[in-house]
Amino acid sequence: MLRLRDFTPRGFYARSLLIVLLPLVLLLTGMTWLFYDSHIEQVSRKMSQSVSGEVAEVTRIMTSATDLRPIEQRMTDVERTLRMSVDLQPNGQLPPRLHPPFWRESRDTILRHELEISLEDTPFWINTGYSDSQIQILVSPEGPNQPVLQFLVDQKRAFATTGHNFIFWVILFSVLLIIIAIGFLRNQVRSVLKLAAAAEAWGRGEDVVELKPSGATEVRQAALAIQQMRDRITAHVDQRTAMLAGVSHDLRTPLTRLKLQLALLPPSEDRTAAKRDLDEMAAMLDEYLAFARGEEGEAYEEVDLTALTEEAALVLGEQAEMSITSVPDMKVRLRPLAVKRALSNLINNATSYGNVVLITVKAENNMAMVIVEDDGPGIPEDRMQHAFKPFVRLDSSRNQNIKGVGLGLALARDVARSHGGDIHLSRAGLGGLRAEFLLPIQILEMPQ
Repeated sequence: MLRLRDFTPRGFYARSLLIVLLPLVLLLTGMTWLFYDSHIEQVSRKMSQSVSGEVAEVTRIMTSATDLRPIEQRMTDVERTLRMSVDLQPNGQLPPRLHPPFWRESRDTILRHELEISLEDTPFWINTGYSDSQIQILVSPEGPNQPVLQFLVDQKRAFATTGHNFIFWVILFSVLLIIIAIGFLRNQVRSVLKLAAAAEAWGRGEDVVELKPSGATEVRQAALAIQQMRDRITAHVDQRTAMLAGVSHDLRTPLTRLKLQLALLPPSEDRTAAKRDLDEMAAMLDEYLAFARGEEGEAYEEVDLTALTEEAALVLGEQAEMSITSVPDMKVRLRPLAVKRALSNLINNATSYGNVVLITVKAENNMAMVIVEDDGPGIPEDRMQHAFKPFVRLDSSRNQNIKGVGLGLALARDVARSHGGDIHLSRAGLGGLRAEFLLPIQILEMPQ
């Protein structure tokens, strides 16, 4: 089914121009056509009728047998009375019909039609482009090889010659209006683009210069609303981070005392089990705090994603058979520590459940991709989205003896989305899990 939006531009700036310019162009085109059809053409037709009548009357006078005046006297009287140049060419022959260019075709057709009516069956020939100011009309009233009357008529007597002036001024004012409209729309769209750039930068966690609302009232209101929303979200995140940091600090103190007390006990299976439980509790606290904090304070840098991936994989390279296929020197603007932590989580997840891990770094559709595949048990397709939920462990498909609290994929996706990307899970060619870590290569910049 065809829809209007399939044929119209998608950008706000282009659509605004279309809304302003399309009615203007249609209005001026319709007005010009109506003016030409109802005025210029009608005036030209009436003027051509007058000239045709004069040519027919002069032809009758010049060929009249009852007029006793000499031919020269008749031509002199006609030129003085009608202000029309008349000449007699003896033994003349009418040239072949001319085919005028398209810009003179309309006036040529009008004059020819009126002469056919006025002269009836008398042969004639016209040249509307005889000179810049005159029209040439040849009339053969007595047949072939007989004297031919030549008329030179001022173009302004036969046609309305000011129509092109009207069209010129219409085009000139149209261009001026279009330039003004484009300048005004660029001003308005610039404010929207600034707002979009600031919102995207804030969404990625970047500290940008405070946005100054500008443009139309509605755009200013939207900018103020986004700023207020950003401030509320920032305050909420800071409060949550501070609270969890305090809880983590308070819990670490008794954990440290318990570790000291266990160190003083004689070696035994109970002591080993208790120490393992305390280590898991400390690891859980670290992951809780990392999930809550999200590396918000880290600055963005231009980083080689391939090198960063290799660094993240280097630490876990001994846990499984690992191979990396990459594109050299792939620069992406990101937060290095946060992305490295996310990639480490994905690679650690693969090495924990598989024996063979394949890592691919490539670019596709303006997106940088880090693909991690393993030959482990994988995750059922109907439960892949559940794997991103915090504190969820899919024990039915993964080994529940693996340590962790179910925050690895949640942390990795949080990092990807904070950069404007995402993580997609699917079945790997090796039979296990395939995780695609996506990051945008081109970051929207703040317009000037």
